Amino acid sequence: MSSAPTPEQLASLWAFARGDTAPIEFEAWLLTQAGLEEPLGNALHWDLTSSRYDQREEVWRLRGALAEKLQQLSTCACPSIRNLDAIDMGGEPDADGHFRSDRVFASLEQAVAFGPDKYWLSISRCGTCQTVWLIAQEERVFDVFFVQRIGEAELAKARAGHWPERFLTYEDVLIVGNILRRPCRFLDPMAGSLQWTVKDLLVERPTISVGEIGKLLGLTGEHARDLVRKARA
Repeated sequence: MSSAPTPEQLASLWAFARGDTAPIEFEAWLLTQAGLEEPLGNALHWDLTSSRYDQREEVWRLRGALAEKLQQLSTCACPSIRNLDAIDMGGEPDADGHFRSDRVFASLEQAVAFGPDKYWLSISRCGTCQTVWLIAQEERVFDVFFVQRIGEAELAKARAGHWPERFLTYEDVLIVGNILRRPCRFLDPMAGSLQWTVKDLLVERPTISVGEIGKLLGLTGEHARDLVRKARA
């Protein structure tokens, strides 16, 4: 029976595999670790310790190979999720016919929701590994769940009414969206999803400019101006 990495080693391996640790930092850490040959396999361990971490394509390949191996050692999807990540609603199913969102949310249990004023915002905890996630459900512009790892302290504060700053405004949700994804394209330039979003942005921050709205929604200045004019009519 093969040995397993320590929880600390597993966390560091996953952090590199999902892209939360810089390649050179991971290489330096890996070379100080003992006992990983058996759980990772000699071939993968040799590959990880002898490859060029200053080559982007090589790093991409190593991350993929390591993630594939680590999946076999994990009992939930949480370790594969970046500290700040986007989980598509739907998308391409895997070989088993499941969407990534199915696997991610299969083990998550909602701990607290903000309520109607910020209907998109909630916090869930994984019933398997106990990781706590701040979640923004964005169905209008990106069709994505945006998630961020947080701790028990942040959860306790949220339950007391003091939520993390992240995702606290719809504008911030869209800012994160533009970092991690590209906005959807709409066949209808006056789609309800666009109109509702523009209205919400104007209510949240009345001084927001047409240019800022256009950038958040991936629209031309003229298109954004038409939406703002309609929202203010």
